[in-house]
Amino acid sequence: MTHTLDALAWTLIHFCWQAAAIAVVYRALMVVFARGASQTRYAISVAAMALMAIAALTTFSWKMHSARPSPALHLAAREIRTVALEAVEPAALAGGAAASDSGAAVSAAGLLRWIDGFWVLGVGLLSIRSIGGWWVIQKLRATAVDEAPEALRKSFARISAVLGIRKEVLLRVSSAVAGPITVGAVRAMVLLPVSAVTLLGPDELEMVLAHELAHVRRADFLWNLLQTLVETLFFFHPAVWWIGKRIRHERELCCDDLALEICPNPVTYATALFRLEEQRVRQWRLAMALDGHQSNQTLRMRIARILGEPTRPTAGRSIQPFSLIVAGVALAVSLVAAPPVVASFAPVHTAGVKAAVLHVAAKTRAAVPALVAMTPKPSASHLLQAAAPAQEAQGPATSEPKSTYIDRMKGAGYDVDLDKYIAMKIQGVTPEYAAAMAQAGFGKLSADDLIACKIQGVSPESIAQMKQQGFEIKNIQDAISFRIFGVTPEFVTGMKGAGFANLTTQQLISLRVQGVTPEYAQEIAKAFPGATVDDVVKTRIFHIDSAFIESARKFGLKPLTIQRLVELRISGVLDDESAK
Repeated sequence: MTHTLDALAWTLIHFCWQAAAIAVVYRALMVVFARGASQTRYAISVAAMALMAIAALTTFSWKMHSARPSPALHLAAREIRTVALEAVEPAALAGGAAASDSGAAVSAAGLLRWIDGFWVLGVGLLSIRSIGGWWVIQKLRATAVDEAPEALRKSFARISAVLGIRKEVLLRVSSAVAGPITVGAVRAMVLLPVSAVTLLGPDELEMVLAHELAHVRRADFLWNLLQTLVETLFFFHPAVWWIGKRIRHERELCCDDLALEICPNPVTYATALFRLEEQRVRQWRLAMALDGHQSNQTLRMRIARILGEPTRPTAGRSIQPFSLIVAGVALAVSLVAAPPVVASFAPVHTAGVKAAVLHVAAKTRAAVPALVAMTPKPSASHLLQAAAPAQEAQGPATSEPKSTYIDRMKGAGYDVDLDKYIAMKIQGVTPEYAAAMAQAGFGKLSADDLIACKIQGVSPESIAQMKQQGFEIKNIQDAISFRIFGVTPEFVTGMKGAGFANLTTQQLISLRVQGVTPEYAQEIAKAFPGATVDDVVKTRIFHIDSAFIESARKFGLKPLTIQRLVELRISGVLDDESAK
């Protein structure tokens, strides 16, 4: 076990300079292929990240192999073992030097353990983030039951056939997402926001569907899973995150190219991207979903590229201060790690070790008879007295059987597969916690529910506190959703003050997803007395605020209802033409 931990720590140390070297080569290749095809740059980026993982695996295997004792060391162990009990004086003479060497070894071993601990902590935290993202994805799949309009489904099927996608891909409309996303590796599903269906025209929707189906054809969800795994294992290196960001960027460009091959209308595609970003209220950042992960600058670059305008490569040639800092850190780590690397390639002179061991063993054996003669022989009574405390220390021959974590969870009624036991153990689910959650009013929870509760910090105390504050919690999924979307007592109180009391769980979550604040709700209620929660959500989706309402009134448009304002916003008749 010690050899494995040492090999892991040294692998992480060597990875610092290995990843830095790979990043330098990758940067040079990206400069060469800056004007090349997006698929070529994507392949180079994926190859660079794969090479980092291969370098780490190779280093770990090499360290594990080099940690095995050599035949000469086996010989030394056998020779020393035969004379160790009698060689008292030579051991005493060498005690001072051995103590000094052992102190340095303990110090180095302690540093390696700190490195291992830091790595385990970082991987654990990022794994929790990924598990939370996976749970949210499963929640989105389960709640996305609204089918798209028939005309849109026909276009979806036609584009799937053109792209050569043979497996079934589901198309659903969801109010819980703010932008189109593709989830699932085996059973893929494309989720469209309600705002996209109501805002975009048929041609624009086809472009969006072509882009999402391009992700399915390229199996990007599976590649994204592998990328997330590498980023989790090597989270400490900036080059991994930099290359990961480039992979996601190039992936979107590849899908843009495929979408334009199916629907060759760049103006329509650029308009669709712009309108989707304009309506995006809250961007989901799911590590295992394909939702673009794009900034405003990246979006502008994609639109300019689609329209054929000249663009400056995102990987600019100017040296940024952050790049200088990273290069300095990588150089320092390389200098620290270089001496052990060079020393490890030096040949081991086993012949010299063997000769020295045999010489010391021969001298020690010569002194053994004299040492034995000088040693007093213990009497039988002394042997019995020495054996008695040993028997008392050993205690009874039999002991009670130990109870493992799996046994305890089975005793609590959770007979699940090994993966579930591991996930529950990692998240800290205990039989006591499961029993306490069963008394919270929802009966016995499943293993998945217990894991989700632990991840989101749901406890019997928090459930009781939410119920005391007036929350309507019908099942455990409501409590988990409240924690995920940040539905707090302050938010509920603020909505009551705005005139929206007795809100259901779904209404509260919808308000939080769309970014509705009590102040905004009060503003809409003041402008439209009798407005419902759905009206407030609708106005927020289409960015209808007091300024837009005032501009509509200025033109004397009557009757001025929320539905009329939505139509005005979609049509764009009140937009500032001078800004275009």
